[in-house]
Amino acid sequence: MKKINAVIFAAIAFAFTSCQSQELAIPPEATSLEIIQQAQTAFDKGNRKRAIECYETLIQRYGNNPAIYVEARYEIAHIYVKQKKYKEAEPILAELKEIYDSSAPGMLPGAYRKMALNDYAKVKENLKKSREEKK
Repeated sequence: MKKINAVIFAAIAFAFTSCQSQELAIPPEATSLEIIQQAQTAFDKGNRKRAIECYETLIQRYGNNPAIYVEARYEIAHIYVKQKKYKEAEPILAELKEIYDSSAPGMLPGAYRKMALNDYAKVKENLKKSREEKK
């Protein structure tokens, strides 16, 4: 009986581990929209690390498209803001500001510009408060 329980436990543990590792693999043929959906699902489930990994994969595969690059970089920065990791978010948001400032109007999605500027202001404010508290 103990052997049967051990075998059943091992099989369940193996199945759980197998399912978990499949979640980490993003198929090479995944479209940008599919990767974004995986990232959003991970974020909704509270798996911020997985969401960032998905957005980084999105950049690696589709980052030559400026609109996708901006979206992925913003989403990574926004996750950091939600986690109050302002030092990690700040350079990404500064980069996005620079990208928008140097691009022609209408070349990039305007919504991400507005959201990035809002997050950037919040990050700068929180970093300033943090520096003042250390004095």
